[in-house]
Amino acid sequence: MRQVQPEHIQIAATLRRMREQAGVGRDQAAVLLGCTISKIGDLETGRSRPKPVELERLLDHYGVMGDERGELLLFARNSRGRRAPGPYTAATVPNNHRRIVDLEAQAISSICYSGELIPGILQIPAYAKALLDWSWNGKPDEVEKLLALRMERGKLLTRVERPPLRYWCILGEGALRTTVGDDDVMREQVERLVRFNTTTDNVVIQVMPFDGGPHAFRGMLATLHRFPPPAPDILLTDSYGRETVQDKASVVERATRHLELLRGMALSREASTEHMRAFVGVAPGQR
Repeated sequence: MRQVQPEHIQIAATLRRMREQAGVGRDQAAVLLGCTISKIGDLETGRSRPKPVELERLLDHYGVMGDERGELLLFARNSRGRRAPGPYTAATVPNNHRRIVDLEAQAISSICYSGELIPGILQIPAYAKALLDWSWNGKPDEVEKLLALRMERGKLLTRVERPPLRYWCILGEGALRTTVGDDDVMREQVERLVRFNTTTDNVVIQVMPFDGGPHAFRGMLATLHRFPPPAPDILLTDSYGRETVQDKASVVERATRHLELLRGMALSREASTEHMRAFVGVAPGQR
């Protein structure tokens, strides 16, 4: 199955939003292009990309003019260029995981909630390897490839070829209490989080304590990615056996509000730093 590129997902989501705002049905859009309704569905999910003339006709019909039109046409034209091959092909990384990694790399900012584990982009090698050894038991080659990819992801936070990713993490206290590897690994991992909070401007980590109360993201990993205009925000959620990429405006807006509420419920950046420093000072085996 052909991989859906993140640029196509963004263009697709923008097209769907514009159609819905114009009050145009998929059947009407299909008549306009002289195609099937399923093709409109493919264009709006990123499974296929519109030709320039098709995009122009749709934008005319949706009444999209001005800067937004120009930005989308430019974005679509630039995305048609052939992507340089990367080191992580379908043979080494599953399609769904590559898509998520690509989205993360394209984003200019991300807000994440993780209740039980340190998010991959913040992980140290020993912590990441302990997780991968467990999930890929008996497959050391796969572990090494995925470990290399995970460490590459971490470089987004310190990249210099363009502004580093602005990353805001709301970390459940359970992620600090869940031992991955051993006590030394956990200490080194939490020390890295403290360094991010105290030495960087683009990374903020807030701890959500156990007594912080109920919230919308309990039991899942949720990440909201923001992209350069005109691409819409995209919400990723991950729970057992279900991983979704969501770009529906009403869902993303609701998730954005809940994440903002969660930031207000969590400890401040300064209090979170002290909380994590206290954790590092806890004697082994007492967490």
